[in-house]
This record gives sequence, structure tokens and C-alpha cells, in this order.
Amino acid sequence: MVEVTFLGTGGAFASGRRTNVALLVEAPDFRLLVETGPTIVHQLARVNRRAVDINWLFVSHLHGDHSLGFPMLALNRVDAPTPLHVYAGHTTVRTLKELWRIVYPGLDDLRLNLQYHELSEVEQEQVVLQEGVTMTTSLVPSPPGVPTLAARWELDGLVIVFATDTVPNDTVVELAHGADLLIHEASFSAVLQPGYEPNAHFHTTAQQAGEIARRAECRIVALIHLNPLASRHPDVLVEEARGDTDLRVIVPEDGERIRCEGGSCVADEKGPVIENPRGERK
Repeated sequence: MVEVTFLGTGGAFASGRRTNVALLVEAPDFRLLVETGPTIVHQLARVNRRAVDINWLFVSHLHGDHSLGFPMLALNRVDAPTPLHVYAGHTTVRTLKELWRIVYPGLDDLRLNLQYHELSEVEQEQVVLQEGVTMTTSLVPSPPGVPTLAARWELDGLVIVFATDTVPNDTVVELAHGADLLIHEASFSAVLQPGYEPNAHFHTTAQQAGEIARRAECRIVALIHLNPLASRHPDVLVEEARGDTDLRVIVPEDGERIRCEGGSCVADEKGPVIENPRGERK
């Protein structure tokens, strides 16, 4: 069984009940953290996880709402018995290392037990994280000077894809083809903000995220990286992304979890099985 926990579902201007985007992907003997925003240690604690519990880390790009919590995550791993494998593009790895040096100068980083793995910021790249778990990354359209990677994980017969801080593009469609779960940003709403042009800021609407999921023939799309206005209207986002189709769309809250097994994410007539930290079915 694979579990995906939405540690945070908000964008850079997250407020109220939504914190900055972060995910936890777990399977037997495997625990992957995606993004390290400013409150990552607290986000982990909310679901009874610690920094030392994480084996792998993927950071998509250097923006603060995706990276600023890295020094605190690293600090909480001092003298950790097992290594944390950090995967990110060259530019992002350099930023993560510099963040550590700035906020904790002189503290021996050898005690952190970190192993950095630089990913290509030009070509698609596939790496084996451990036996039975592969990760494929691709560069997606992003602001100049901020190389941003989307990622596809294949594990336990499942395919999970993550894409954020980008405009609609064919790269994500290709990367997400046939995915059981596409986790895609929906920073804006075409319904709630009809006069706004998200492409100018390298972001996506819920409507566009739904179109990407349909083109990629994904089973389920989860909308994340929501702005404060859109985050208050999840039902609007679901209908906007779904359109006039039967696409399964969810707008998770912080702390909610999807459980996937048997080759796909478990779903009933109401959609995916989602649980909050207390294990109550939603």
C-alpha cells in the first residue's frame, strides 16, 4: 500500500488552514518528502512524523515557499543514524546548501547525514531511489533563473506525478500519462478570477489542471498550491477542473491522506478514500 499525505496545500501566500505545499509519499520501507517550505518540521509533526523519519527528499525549485524550511529540517537531523537523500536540480541544490550556511554558519554539516543528488535541469532524467521505486524528472516552463522540475514516481504498481509553479505544457502531459494520481497546482480559478492571467506568473488554473489530467489520461487529479481566495471554494475548483466530464477531482485539506493499493488509488462512489490525521473517513 502507498499513502500520500498532503502536509500542506497552499501557495506562497498560504493563510488560514492551508500551509505551503508539501507532500509525504510512504510505502513499506520508503518515505519520501516533497518540498520543504518554511513550516515543514511543524507540518511533519502534525502527522506524527519527524525529520529523522524521512529517507528521501525532492525539492522542485528554489522559491521560498518550497525551500526555506530546509535548514530546520536539516538541523532536526543532526546525528541521524540514516542518511537523507536530497534530490533537486543543480540550482536548487546550491540554494539549499547556501541556506544552511547562512542560518547555521560553523555547524558541522557532516553531522547532518545528507547526501545530495543533482538532477538535470535540461533533459528528462530517471533514477532508481531503491529497489522497486523509480523517479523521473523533467524541466517545466518556469520564471527565468528558477529551473523547476516536475516528478513522476513509480512504486508498488502505482504512478504518482507532481507538478507545480508552471503553466500548462506538454512536458507534464507526457510525464503524467496514465498516472493513477496527478498532484497538480491550481494557484488560480478561471471561475473565481476570470480577469486574471496566471500564465504571466507561471501558474495554472483549476480548469487548466483538469485539462492536463484528461489529456494525460490520469485517474485522479488532486489540486494543490491554492491561493487564499481559491482555497475557500473547493467545490468550485472541483467543478471547474472536472468540466462536463467524469474526471475524478479532489481538493485536499492539509493533513489529509490518500491510500492507494492493488494497482490504483482506492475509490468508492464518492471518489478517493481520504483520511485526516485521526483516521476518520471524509
